[in-house]
Amino acid sequence: MIELDIITGIGGAGKSSALYTFEENGFYVTDNVPLEVVEKLFETYKKDPKKYAKVALSVSLDIALKTYELAKNCGGFNINFIGLYCEKSELLSRYRLSRRKHPKEANGMPLEQALDLEIKQINDMRLSFTHFIDTSKLSKNDFRKKLIFVALGSHQNDFVVTFVSFGYKKSVPQDVETVFDVRLLPNPYWVPELRDLTGLDEKIIRYVLDNDVTKEFLTKVISYLDYYLPRLKESERTHATIGVACSGGQHRSVVIAEYLAKYYSKKYKTIVIHKELL
Repeated sequence: MIELDIITGIGGAGKSSALYTFEENGFYVTDNVPLEVVEKLFETYKKDPKKYAKVALSVSLDIALKTYELAKNCGGFNINFIGLYCEKSELLSRYRLSRRKHPKEANGMPLEQALDLEIKQINDMRLSFTHFIDTSKLSKNDFRKKLIFVALGSHQNDFVVTFVSFGYKKSVPQDVETVFDVRLLPNPYWVPELRDLTGLDEKIIRYVLDNDVTKEFLTKVISYLDYYLPRLKESERTHATIGVACSGGQHRSVVIAEYLAKYYSKKYKTIVIHKELL
């Protein structure tokens, strides 16, 4: 079977960076393919499976679902369908900094209108993706790490669990499917000598974990995940993204996300991303 990754997303959400990551990992990369040549391209891949053993194909949101359906109907592919999302405010900032134009601006559409259109498009097809990644606050390194472990790892039938810490003061990441609220745990923010530290510091880790409320909380969370994660794996899902949230995303959520990632690393591939520590 040829490994085929079809990548689409909102303009500015990271398609170019994704393709570079795939290329680094031995994939034959093709960018911005028009629908008219997709079927011929798939047939070309199948004629030389040795040369095209791993392929990454970037397409626009306008033709993404059609391309995915053609790949499934064509047969012979192990397919990842990857959607890249990003919040509008972050996209506007990226365009201002890069001074690049959105592709739809070339046809006279204002940038904000183009982004609104693509945000609606990607949300409408969200359930079709095998992987949906919110790049809004991911550093380039974290984005690359997530692609490698989540998307590329799925071809080896690895089940990957991503734990994402964040703060409710910001926004809930679009790609988390389950969120654990840890605001009931003791808050280091109210201890003056701990306030400026993060959940990666040993003093914060001990403050949070050495508490009876935290111990009881973790017992219940692990009990749930011990049920939930195997059910996802049995349903042929290749990944799960678990959110851990506190008020600011600096202390408690970081500690708990790190703890859970380490705990479940014995059973699954795990990665941890701290949205507010970037």
